Amino acid sequence: MVSPEHIDNQKPENEQTPSPAVEQQVQAVGEEKRTWLKPLMRVAAIVLALVGSFAGFWAFFSLQLPQSNNGDGWALLGTVLLGAVSTVLFRSWWALLVIPIAFSAGAFLAMYLIPLVISPNPLAMNDAPFGVILWEIFGPIIAAFGALLGISIVKTLEQVRQQ
Repeated sequence: MVSPEHIDNQKPENEQTPSPAVEQQVQAVGEEKRTWLKPLMRVAAIVLALVGSFAGFWAFFSLQLPQSNNGDGWALLGTVLLGAVSTVLFRSWWALLVIPIAFSAGAFLAMYLIPLVISPNPLAMNDAPFGVILWEIFGPIIAAFGALLGISIVKTLEQVRQQ
């Protein structure tokens, strides 16, 4: 048997439940605020991969910033981090395809635009350093590994948010 005090404690007197129409309107307003954010973040991820690849190619091969023996290691680490950060911004499995393509496009743009700015051409393919060839061939693959790392970070954050 339930006491009257227990029933009164369960049912607040002054609160009214909102109608379903009001709840839908509140949800729709919350969804409208975020509809523009997702495409903007995806475009930012693609631009980051494109510009980062261009800048990395310029810095490591044209300006020859790393004069030490471990310059290729820094290029490798930068490529993995670029892929991971771009994927965290992209927040989709499609990043495994899109980020390496954007990375490759940035490297190709750098390869063809740098000779227009710099004369003589430091990147002529007949005397191109071995790192340039590795950057063009294996750079997208390494960026894909970075994208895998970024996807694991995104999925972990989504699981933590749901709990």
